[in-house]
Amino acid sequence: MSLRYWFVIITFVVVAQLFSAVLAIPLYALELDFGDVITISTISSFALGLLIIWLLIRKESDPVRGNEPPMHIGWSLLLGFGGLFAAIFAQNIAFQLQQLLYDAPVESENTQMLLDIMTENVWLLIAVVILGPILEELVFRQAIFGHLYKKMNFFWAALISSVVFSAIHFDFTHILVYTAVGFVFAGLYVWSKRIIVPIIAHVLMNAFASLPILLDIDIEDLEEMEENLQFIFGILGAWM
Repeated sequence: MSLRYWFVIITFVVVAQLFSAVLAIPLYALELDFGDVITISTISSFALGLLIIWLLIRKESDPVRGNEPPMHIGWSLLLGFGGLFAAIFAQNIAFQLQQLLYDAPVESENTQMLLDIMTENVWLLIAVVILGPILEELVFRQAIFGHLYKKMNFFWAALISSVVFSAIHFDFTHILVYTAVGFVFAGLYVWSKRIIVPIIAHVLMNAFASLPILLDIDIEDLEEMEENLQFIFGILGAWM
């Protein structure tokens, strides 16, 4: 792994994670409420982290692409949108497996907390739907998975990077869900040779999870919509 990519990982940990907690201290001193503190500190730290990471890697070669040509941009965009279906399908398979193995709760505490905060402060959507997915794909797929993939086969590179991806969310009861989604995003990256593809899929997935806030719809309607998406994915899969 190049030195710049090591700095990418360090930047993510220090700026996008620790800086958020440090920034929250003076914000609390201003007597802002919890939701405002989380929103301001998260958006600020993610934006700063993304800027630094972009400056670090803007001239670096893609570790997965190598000398192979990337997928045509048009097909890449379609694959990114299609990746939403694959990610939802993998997520729900993992949910079912978790419940069989150790009766994990259906709802993620991490996701529910963010949804609760976004109900009061929709600006957090900027971090959850846009900045967060871009940051995570650059770090966990391009920096970590990409360089592991150069030294080992897809399964082990995807497994290691996906477990790290799940651990950083501190939601260990749903570690299989995060790992399964990580495998999908890694597969999209390898197939297309473009990091923008898993970024698109990740953004769409987080946007889908945020639909109760974006469209002010009931969570049961969202679950029904998710079942319909899975059905559509199953039909598409049968024809491919």
